[in-house]
Amino acid sequence: MISVLFVCTGNMCRSPMAEALFQERLLRDYPQLAPFVLAHSAGTAAVEGNPASSLAVQTMDLWGLDLDGHRAAELTRSLLRGADLVVALAREHLFAIERLYPKALSKSVALKHVATVEKELLDRLGEEPVLDEEGARRRMVRALELLRELSPQDGFIADMESAASDIIDPIGGSLSVYLGVAEDMDKALEGAMHVLCAGHGRQLGGESPLSNLTEVKD
Repeated sequence: MISVLFVCTGNMCRSPMAEALFQERLLRDYPQLAPFVLAHSAGTAAVEGNPASSLAVQTMDLWGLDLDGHRAAELTRSLLRGADLVVALAREHLFAIERLYPKALSKSVALKHVATVEKELLDRLGEEPVLDEEGARRRMVRALELLRELSPQDGFIADMESAASDIIDPIGGSLSVYLGVAEDMDKALEGAMHVLCAGHGRQLGGESPLSNLTEVKD
């Protein structure tokens, strides 16, 4: 089983939404990989057992995804050791990972950074679809090697000088803010999963579930 760990701060907004969006894309676009990829999430300052924020639940409900059962988990060394890929939602989370378990940095990436360098990675990885767990592991290892080559020599797989590597924290914001964050994450996930899974999945250029919404009340 390939373990993908999403990391934010409180594990109440960004990372549970990213986890849900990742799972939805995996099942929809790369169903051949779904049986051996497990996504979960944690927070660098999470309070164990907290539910997802009400606006995160409402946002995911608009995508047809359910966060009602989510409960926050604190990021631990054990979780980092057990993950095959750690996906940070902002640069601050990479710093926290470095403090908690430095060895995990080599497999930790900023989500938006991966999407930013999608073209360079695909030029070197190719786009032959991944069909099984062994192929997925090989491609992930190679992608991480290339990401380290493309990143500054500071140990972080991100542009640590630019907020472009960050998904903003919607906590305290309106529903519109949460919807924008979800759209931002889903777009970045599309690029990152193209890199990791190859091909475009079953639905090329599919519309966002929110594209038909004409009005959102904050």
